[in-house]
Amino acid sequence: MKKARILVVDDDAFFRVLCTDILTGVGYDVVVASTGAEALNIVETEPVDVVITDLVMPDIGGLEVLQRTKQHNTFIDVIVITGYGSIETAIEALKNGAIDYIRKPLNGVEILHTVAACLEKKKLLEENLDMKQSLRLYEVTRVVTATLDTGRLYHTAIDALLQMVHADAGIVVFYAADGTTLETVAAKHLSPETAERFAGYLKERYAADLPGLKNATVVPLPGFDDAAPKEQAQTPANTALIAPVLKGERTAGFLILLGGSRVFGARDINNAAFIAQHVSTAYENALQYNEAKETAFIDSLTSLYNSKYLDIVLDKEMKRADRLLMPLTVLFIDIDNFKLINDLNDHLIGSKVLVEFGKVMLRFVREVDTVIRYGGDEYVVILVDADYDVAMRVAERIRAGIEQARFLAEDGLSIKITASIGVATYPIHAREKSELLKIADKAMYHAKNMSRNIVYLAPVPQARHTMKDMDAKKV
Repeated sequence: MKKARILVVDDDAFFRVLCTDILTGVGYDVVVASTGAEALNIVETEPVDVVITDLVMPDIGGLEVLQRTKQHNTFIDVIVITGYGSIETAIEALKNGAIDYIRKPLNGVEILHTVAACLEKKKLLEENLDMKQSLRLYEVTRVVTATLDTGRLYHTAIDALLQMVHADAGIVVFYAADGTTLETVAAKHLSPETAERFAGYLKERYAADLPGLKNATVVPLPGFDDAAPKEQAQTPANTALIAPVLKGERTAGFLILLGGSRVFGARDINNAAFIAQHVSTAYENALQYNEAKETAFIDSLTSLYNSKYLDIVLDKEMKRADRLLMPLTVLFIDIDNFKLINDLNDHLIGSKVLVEFGKVMLRFVREVDTVIRYGGDEYVVILVDADYDVAMRVAERIRAGIEQARFLAEDGLSIKITASIGVATYPIHAREKSELLKIADKAMYHAKNMSRNIVYLAPVPQARHTMKDMDAKKV
């Protein structure tokens, strides 16, 4: 009787040895990996029945090992090992398809029981092929529907389809923003050139039929191989099984399998249709998730980024500044006497001024810069690759532009306002994110205390300053 093959993954050598001794002691064939990358290479190139992986590893974590193992072959059971007191990460692993989890320190009886239960399930399934097929279909679609990143979803979808339907190659094509151009977003067992050529062939040959395709179907591919350059020749493709991915009532893209002498049957078509339905659901979920994630960082009044996004973007830009050895400057901006606008008019007028104020600032910054409504009548601008000399010039243009603008002129009001601006540069003024913002904020309040309607550069530490560097620039 063939021994079950267990892959043990952990960067801790003691754990690998201990686990190997426990498993080989009862007759299992054990292979070990010390990194996530090594484990995935074994999964993709060697037969494995069960993977036992630690969740925390220095290169590729156990959660990604789980996801990519299930993406490659959903019939491989994965047991996760966690050393945390909390089981939150283990529960997350279960949601992503893990069969069970075990806590460190390792209990030999517990791990043998868990592995035995996994293998018993496999044995029962092998005795019932229909159940095996149904469960496998369920497993691959569960992996698909758990994917919230569209880029990963395309590859997960074609892997899932190729697990359930035997074919020579697979392609995923989606319509571009224009609604007519088909773009290849994933391909398996095909060169990028052949995948692009097939997308063009499909569009030309079936242009009239594709947009309205709602059900999985098999189509012939006359002349497709004849058009291939000899050096690009691959397995002949005579037919294609096409399953549409829908977004509402609209066809958004297609999952496609290519067959040479392969004849796609009714079961293949049904399986492809079932998977495509789940891909359609996952695609809409991914779009909604990304939209929700984006809108969570958007100010509902001005449509600028909000204060929640400030922490994220500043952290990202500071790391980028370190990597490229370039400066980064923060402008802290506050509207002068904004309360008077509300008092003399009303809060609706005040809100409209805040919206228009943001639009004025956008005219004086680049696309790579970030404008944020920090709260109330305060705004923050992040200027990338800008030292304080450059930033002072930009801030002065913003200040002058605000002063010269006539707000709500289209509403017949022509309101005049001014703003005070504080300037601080990374890493000159501070190396910590919170400290940089605090210094820029203080510089803005210094500008207000001086006279308002000015730009003030925070004092530069340990440097010889001129009045231009140290003092406010007043109109």
